[in-house]
Amino acid sequence: MIFKEHGVFKVSVEAKLLFIDATGPFNEESVKYYNKALESCIRQLEASPWNQIVSFHKMSIFTPEAENRLTETLVERRSRGLIYCAVILADVDFKSSVKEQMSRCYHSAGVEHQYFDSMANAKEWINRSSSSLPLTNAQ
Repeated sequence: MIFKEHGVFKVSVEAKLLFIDATGPFNEESVKYYNKALESCIRQLEASPWNQIVSFHKMSIFTPEAENRLTETLVERRSRGLIYCAVILADVDFKSSVKEQMSRCYHSAGVEHQYFDSMANAKEWINRSSSSLPLTNAQ
């Protein structure tokens, strides 16, 4: 059975940093679409190491199938240069559940990550962690 996508996201690139803004919940169909949308951004970044900042909003829980698909996409992104991921959970419902699910995905994919409540703190950590790559100005 084919299901309609659940969840919305926006992706953009700034220097060597991929920004993802996402509002859940998410099903497998939305993660498939998300992966396709990321492709052009990753092509811009993959010539050298890069990082990402993900901002989740509302009930950003993934179905089990979507979680598996997300982990697969993280493994692929890591193989294409992803180093660090800052995850912002400022206005997320069920924050501990989202954090637990995201940690499973990032740990399985071998991507170093941290959680934050603001974009400024996320950018600061990314810049500090990858000091050899000047990515953005913390704002």
